[in-house]
Amino acid sequence: METSPKINSSADKTYAIKESCSLKKLTTKWDKCLDDYKNYLKEYIKHYKKSLKGNLISLSKYPYLKAKSEALSEQLTGAQNEGLLTEKQIQRITKIQIKTLYTSCT
Repeated sequence: METSPKINSSADKTYAIKESCSLKKLTTKWDKCLDDYKNYLKEYIKHYKKSLKGNLISLSKYPYLKAKSEALSEQLTGAQNEGLLTEKQIQRITKIQIKTLYTSCT
């Protein structure tokens, strides 16, 4: 039976608290990045579909949105490869990508 390590000194307790706060901030940062990624892909698909119909405003916004969503995707992929994302965040990325793929194909 495996037990969690005991925290004996006040220095160890302080370190554990700082590490916990650090992980929470990191998780919050990547959650915000995921929110941005989802919103950019939503806008990207909207303008992609409008640009296919000849909407000139959407056609002009489309390249910027595509570049921004690709940059966010690369950032998230890098974080995933480095093990900075939680399992829940990885599942969220997959869900966003599947939804995007399905929506852009219809």
